[in-house]
Amino acid sequence: MSTSEKNAALAKVANGASIVSAGNAKARIGKALVHVRFCSRNLSTPGKFKFNINPNTLSAEYELWVCGSAALYYLMPVAFMRGIYDHPDTYIDRMHPAIRVVSVDANAHTVTYAAGGVSSSLRGFLCGTL
Repeated sequence: MSTSEKNAALAKVANGASIVSAGNAKARIGKALVHVRFCSRNLSTPGKFKFNINPNTLSAEYELWVCGSAALYYLMPVAFMRGIYDHPDTYIDRMHPAIRVVSVDANAHTVTYAAGGVSSSLRGFLCGTL
């Protein structure tokens, strides 16, 4: 299911442009390299999604988070992702210190990523296209 939802979201992002697999969860759309992630819906916490930011994320030009289905996604430039990744209080994965853990509230269109509840709005990235 997640592969079809990722592909459907990528098609929306591409807005008619060709999509070429670039390996390792990435696709090339025109000249842009997009890293794509999918998080399924959790019935116990509707509207909440967990993602992470890792070095592979930062090697693309855009990050695409698909939240449950292609109907709800965020397309963010890597500069936005790097700001989260480099924040001094960002949540770090206990098992993998190069990975940063974030929580998306799709109802409020926010991402929470650092101690003290530091968050940023995702509204400007909602269902974006290239």
